[in-house]
Amino acid sequence: MMINQVYSSKILFWSKVISTLLLPYYSFFNLFRKKYLLGHFTVKTILVTEYHRIGDILMIIPALTSLRKTFPESRLILLCSKSARPLAENLNLADEIISVKVPWTEWRWSLSRWVRMWIFARKLSKKGIDLAFDFKGDLRNSWFLWHTNPKISYGYATTGGEYFFTNAHLMNQGSHQSTRANTLVKKAGCNLIANNISKTNINTNGAIVFHNGATDPRRSWPVVHWVKLARLLSVKHKVSVVKLPESEALIKQLKDEGIGVEYFEGSIIDFKNWLKNQQCIISPDSMAGHLAAHIGIPTISIFGSQNPKQTHPVNNLGTIIRPDSICEHQSDHWRLCKSCMESISSEKVFNATINLLSRLKTDQEI
Repeated sequence: MMINQVYSSKILFWSKVISTLLLPYYSFFNLFRKKYLLGHFTVKTILVTEYHRIGDILMIIPALTSLRKTFPESRLILLCSKSARPLAENLNLADEIISVKVPWTEWRWSLSRWVRMWIFARKLSKKGIDLAFDFKGDLRNSWFLWHTNPKISYGYATTGGEYFFTNAHLMNQGSHQSTRANTLVKKAGCNLIANNISKTNINTNGAIVFHNGATDPRRSWPVVHWVKLARLLSVKHKVSVVKLPESEALIKQLKDEGIGVEYFEGSIIDFKNWLKNQQCIISPDSMAGHLAAHIGIPTISIFGSQNPKQTHPVNNLGTIIRPDSICEHQSDHWRLCKSCMESISSEKVFNATINLLSRLKTDQEI
């Protein structure tokens, strides 16, 4: 059965227990916070927190664009991870981009790191935040945002903590991540962009790009499948593999077997600029597919047991590949399944790629 939730039942239960324990403390302090109405004051500074992964930043670009167009005189501050900052700056996503290491996204639980986050939030409050957004629905994110002391804040109380926001909302956990961000900025009066999908770049002379990196190994497609796919595609097509820490084993095996592919190595900005001239990209559920979609490159995304409706790349020419059967494996994760990824054959991805290339050729001829 495909899970249609962002958070597991266990996380939801314990986070709401913690939320209930915190309720009296924060409700008391909320009594002393001045109440503001949007439209009754000038919004000078807007804060958006999205400090998880690079792909998360790419999925909220439409929401950021809407905020900048609705509040053109305001200063937009984007809080992101260190790895996402170079790309966010290159894409000019905000007026000020601040990177931060967050203990709950890096699985570092020391009390001192939490105290540093509290101090950092208090420093941000000195900027005079008028309007703030957090799209995750994570109790810890909500706690942090409260301490930045915004006049008005929007967020999801999915894991509890509705008292952390002036405007808390229920999340549709089955909707796409970009849709969840758009929903909140719309509630703040933003006019959403009619069409946020980039025009498809058809580069028939470019390469078929393999990007096998994934933040969680249970999202990864096995090396043996990538090698077989490279062998099948390289007969008639140019194939290029992106050099990553996760691709070392793949590259070694390709070289050992003498399979004729090219290799790309460079920064994320170099990757973005190079990718613009390629034919399409094949990747698991990761940043690479979202970046390709943003710049208009066709995507082939390999999903396992997770629901692609929540995080698939948003583009005109995209293909999603899933297992042939519903997951019934024993997995150590409530939503991700390594066995489901392994069950997707190289032939299935090969056929999907050939079909996509045929569609690209037809569009070019039209």
